[in-house]
Amino acid sequence: MAPQKTHNDLPRDYAATYQIETIIADMEEQLNGCTMDPAVTAMKELLESNRSLNNLCLSMFAEAKELVRAKRAHPAYLAIDNIPILMRLLDYILTRSPQWEDIDFFDHLGGLPLNLVLMVLMETHSGLQLFKQANVNQHLKRILGRWALFLESPKSVYALNPRDGWLSYSAIAKLEDVANSPTRARRKFTDIYDCPDPKNPETLGFASWDAFFSRKLKPGVRPTPAPELLLGLECQGSAILNACESRPWQMARHSLRCGEIILKGELYSVYSMLGYDPLSEHFVKGTVYQAYLSALSYHRWHSPVSGVIRKILHIDGSYFSQLPMSDILSMEKSQSYLATVATRAVVFIDATDLRVGLICFVGVGMGEVSSCKVSVKEGDYVEAGDEIGSFHYGGSTHCLLFREGLNVQFERCVEDKQRVHNIPVRSLLARCFP
Repeated sequence: MAPQKTHNDLPRDYAATYQIETIIADMEEQLNGCTMDPAVTAMKELLESNRSLNNLCLSMFAEAKELVRAKRAHPAYLAIDNIPILMRLLDYILTRSPQWEDIDFFDHLGGLPLNLVLMVLMETHSGLQLFKQANVNQHLKRILGRWALFLESPKSVYALNPRDGWLSYSAIAKLEDVANSPTRARRKFTDIYDCPDPKNPETLGFASWDAFFSRKLKPGVRPTPAPELLLGLECQGSAILNACESRPWQMARHSLRCGEIILKGELYSVYSMLGYDPLSEHFVKGTVYQAYLSALSYHRWHSPVSGVIRKILHIDGSYFSQLPMSDILSMEKSQSYLATVATRAVVFIDATDLRVGLICFVGVGMGEVSSCKVSVKEGDYVEAGDEIGSFHYGGSTHCLLFREGLNVQFERCVEDKQRVHNIPVRSLLARCFP
């Protein structure tokens, strides 16, 4: 008998959907006849009673079948062809933690179950329209809120186990590699991250899956540059630190007021990204930098400059809308689009260095990342490198916006098109010249 294939033996598109059959089988076995969570029931009633939404669902399921038949998705997705089965799957996930998947891709989704279930549906044109609807996203917000409560509870820690979970040998090795690669260090996981109880092999002392996911770095692991580098002489320009441990995605210069910035073939406007706030005007003809955080990255944000928090915005958006491109990494490739439609947190900072002036950080929630938590308040003073917030529950993307009139010169590592590793958080990202 031929040996059973593992994830690493499988083609990329198949590997990322390897668990969908198991999820469907488990759901049918455990939830058959059970009452669904009220949040899921409410969404089911909306989709079935609203004629327009119901028609979009029917079209979405039909288009998904065509994608499967065209061999762009795993055949198991044929089972997700009606509203009741989709709602049962969402209900099942509410009490399940993201599973570790031993797939050797830097930017894979890291076992995020909602992405796994919705992956093919999101790739359809009707799915794009459905997941942009405000009433659908209101219900998704409630569902994701229910799931967040589970991921923040002790019941979620089962997925951390050292046998096949996030604390297994393969998982720890990958997490260490992602954290060490930017600086070519050789630290152990417990030397990189602040683990509540490093001697506990089952959980390392983390009280929940989310506590593990949003873990903090140990002091000194990502130091800020020396003070003389941060101060910057006039000829050196003003220092900008990297706000997130992330991989550069794209940058654009000379943005338009209500026009569109083209990044990686995708379009978005600065005004829509910033929720049409009046402060958006400062970034007309400015520079936008965007970078990506995988599910294996460090997910806390740090201030790129010293200054005062001028304004904070929490913008509700779509949770599972992406550009239809029939690609297993379509969510990652939709980052520029997601920066204007997804749930996001916007932090405006008045830099102490007047040469920088107003700068803006945008944390963009992708898919499961429904929670962008800001940990500072308007009026707070922050030093460059101080923590200002965090992502929860999955991979993410973020943007930095620079005002008009600044000549932003990024470090060579940012401009490196062949770069496959993160740039360390709190390291020098760029210098600004008037």
